Amino acid sequence: MRRRMICGLALMTALIVGACVAGCGSSSSTTTETTAAITKVEFVTKGNAVCVKGEKAQEAEINAYIKKNGLEKQKPTKAQNVEIVETVLAPNIQSQIDGVKALGAPSGEEQQVNSALELSQQTLEKIEANPELAFGKGNAFAAAGKQLHALGLKECAPNS
Repeated sequence: MRRRMICGLALMTALIVGACVAGCGSSSSTTTETTAAITKVEFVTKGNAVCVKGEKAQEAEINAYIKKNGLEKQKPTKAQNVEIVETVLAPNIQSQIDGVKALGAPSGEEQQVNSALELSQQTLEKIEANPELAFGKGNAFAAAGKQLHALGLKECAPNS
C-alpha cells in the first residue's frame, strides 16, 4: 500500500512538474513573453535539464512529506492535499516555469514557446485556486505537455 501511494504521488508529481516547467512568471504576473533568443539545441538541452532537476527535487519533497506526515499506508486528507500543493507542488513548479522562461525562445519559435509557457502558468494558477485538481484522475497539464513536447522538451510532462 505504501509503495502504491508513493508511486501514485510520484506519478502525479511527474505529470505536474513536467507539464509546468515551461510556464512563465510568477502567479501574480500576467506577462508571458520570454527573454532573449537561444539556439534550439540550447533551449531543448537546458529546458529538459530544468525539468529533470525539478522533478527529482519535487519527488524528494513529496517523499519527505509522506514520511513526515505518516502517509506511507494511507491517502492524504483533503487538507493535506492542499498543503502539498501550497508547500511542495506550486513553489517547485513555479520555480521550474521561471527557469525555462529565463532561457528565452529559439528564433522563430517565440510564439510556440510563449503559448506553452502561458498555458502552463494558467494551469498552475487553476491548481493553486483548486488544489484538488492536482489529485484528480486526469492530467491537468496534458495540453501544456503536448505543446512542450512539440518544442523538444520531452523531459517536461513525460507522461502527457
